[in-house]
Amino acid sequence: MSRIEATAASQLAPLTQDSGAAAAADVTGNADATANAPGIAVKQPGTDVRISMSGSALASRGTAKEASTKDSDIDNSNLPDNVKKLIKRLRELREKLEQKVQELQELSNSTAGSPEQRRMRIEALRSEVGALTAAMNSVSADLAQATRKFTSDEKKLVGSLIMG
Repeated sequence: MSRIEATAASQLAPLTQDSGAAAAADVTGNADATANAPGIAVKQPGTDVRISMSGSALASRGTAKEASTKDSDIDNSNLPDNVKKLIKRLRELREKLEQKVQELQELSNSTAGSPEQRRMRIEALRSEVGALTAAMNSVSADLAQATRKFTSDEKKLVGSLIMG
C-alpha cells in the first residue's frame, strides 16, 4: 500500500484517505465538511497528513508482467512482429477510449462542481475521446495495410486478437 506523508505548515485538520473517494478539508481548518465523507477519517487538528491509496487504484496501474500476460495470446501467435505491435496498440487504445467514455458518462450525470467546471471537463474529455478515436483509426489503417496480403485465416486470427 502506498503512503504519502507530509507535514502541513498550517493548522488544517489532517486526513486519512482509505478509499478512492476524493475529499479535502475546508481551507479554513473546518473539518466538518469531510467528517461524514466515505473513506475519510478526520483526526484532531495538527500538522500530520496521511493519504493511503486503495488497492483498487494500485491494481488499475498494472505492471509490465501483467501487460505481457494480457497480451500473451498476441505474442504466441505466428504473426509478424509489426502486426503484433499494431494489435497491442489497438487494444491499448480501445481500453483508454472505454475509460474516457465512462468518465464522460459519469461526469455528464454528475452534479459535483460548478456547471462551468463540468462543462470544461466534458469538453476536455470529448477532445481526448476524439484524439483516441483518431489514433485508433490510424492504427487500424496501418494494420489493414500490413495485413492486406494475409490469407483469410490469418485475417480472422488478427480480428480475434484485436477483440482480445
